[in-house]
Amino acid sequence: MLSLSPLRRFGLVLVLAMAAERLSAGDCDPSQALQAKLRANPNADTYTEIGTWFGDRHEFSCAADAYRKALSLAPDSARLPYLLGLSLYSSGNLLGAVPALQQSVDSAPNKLKPRLILAAALDRLQRKDEAKQQWQAALKIDAQSTAARQGLANELADEGNFGGAIALLRSSQSHPDIAVTLAQIYVRLKMLDEASKLLTDALAHNPSSLPLATTLASVNLKQTHYQAAEKVCAKAVRQHPSDPDLLRLYLQVLVLTGNSSVAQPLARKLLAAAPHDFELLYLNGVLEHDAGDSKSAREHLEQAVAADPNVAAAHFHLGIVLAALNDPKSAKEQLERALALGATEPEIHFELGKVLHALGENEEAAQQVKLYQQGLQERNHRSVAASKSAQGDKALASGDPQQAISLYREALDATPEDGLLNFKLAIALDRAGDIATEQTVLERAIQINPDLASAQNQLGFLASRRGDSAAAEQHFREAVRAAPGFAEAWVNLAATLGLQSRFSEAQKAVASALELEPQNPQALLLKDTLAKVTTQR
Repeated sequence: MLSLSPLRRFGLVLVLAMAAERLSAGDCDPSQALQAKLRANPNADTYTEIGTWFGDRHEFSCAADAYRKALSLAPDSARLPYLLGLSLYSSGNLLGAVPALQQSVDSAPNKLKPRLILAAALDRLQRKDEAKQQWQAALKIDAQSTAARQGLANELADEGNFGGAIALLRSSQSHPDIAVTLAQIYVRLKMLDEASKLLTDALAHNPSSLPLATTLASVNLKQTHYQAAEKVCAKAVRQHPSDPDLLRLYLQVLVLTGNSSVAQPLARKLLAAAPHDFELLYLNGVLEHDAGDSKSAREHLEQAVAADPNVAAAHFHLGIVLAALNDPKSAKEQLERALALGATEPEIHFELGKVLHALGENEEAAQQVKLYQQGLQERNHRSVAASKSAQGDKALASGDPQQAISLYREALDATPEDGLLNFKLAIALDRAGDIATEQTVLERAIQINPDLASAQNQLGFLASRRGDSAAAEQHFREAVRAAPGFAEAWVNLAATLGLQSRFSEAQKAVASALELEPQNPQALLLKDTLAKVTTQR
């Protein structure tokens, strides 16, 4: 080992002593005992101990300073780069964390934790390819690592490889964290029923899991199953009564279900803890207006629009409150601002019409009333269409396609630009044997919405049946593009490619189907058939 001259040794000790004095004199003040220890022994072990002390107190920037000094004294340490990188990552300094974590990984390539933190840092920096490599390396170290599976699955989903992501997670979906990640991928694929079932089953086995409960409630909200979301949240709140994010979600659900008696005290409690929070100010204002307390509602809604002036709903509710307080001029300003921000509810035009009438602007008021009536008519048309569509669904399920066709046509008379309704009509026509009209209606459906995967898949099926493999392939590819989780379309695409003797592409397509549904009988049969054909070639 190379020795230092007495003069250089004295210089190093002086530098370290000065560094110790700077550490104790600045914002990063360790305990008195550690400061004394540092003055007596300004070495790597002492700085590491100080870093740990700061880390335990979540003072990560100070911890990073201490670990950095320790590493300068022990540059060959395998542990210190990890501790430095972890502290920098925890403090939000991602750019600084990556070199330290990379050094840790290079010096100890079989350690799992440094790779996981490095992968997470790279992902947050949008360096996706590098992150993916680290997640893969982590899985080679520990194939059961939950964090690595979640990380790699999210990278695959971001690439559009949803089948690969689902296959990676499905075998471990009993783990709560894995179930949450898999459900989030289902949500991205608009597979809300699958997400709900997965989370419900997982929560039954892990009833105290907060992430499972909040994710399930969020999925319920997307499905507009508000009562179900309230039930999930209420149970979770009993188990986790102090979690602020859960309480906020519960409040949102309570407002949607109209449970004001529970929502009002909760809203006041949360606002007291976060008095400048836009959402809490807004929800308190809405609840106070509903309770007839216009004065308090005005105060909170004015604070809400000051906190975030770009939310139309806040301006709308403030406008209603101001009108109730006989301030039509200010109400007009707020309601017009809501419209400018993109609000489309007919009630805004109605409320603005009343305010304009109060201000003597009768011509403008009449125009707003006309817009209100038009909006109500459109809403009524949507309501009629929804009712007729539901009746059509029931008729089709009971085996009466002719009745279903009649009902779907009535629904389309009300809302002709509804792509899904056109698809439903096409299926009824198919059941009735009217293939020519079905083709026309399906083409209309994808003209309205090219991403309607079910319609693309059915058009592909019709094209395949009439022997037009090129058109069939095009429609099946459009179906899986629009809905990568659509296993049936992957099977149909594989079969079409197989008929064109494009066996390698067909095998890839059927593999995608089996990643989504490992027990899909059509996919399994097609896989075996393709394997036999390629073996015989």
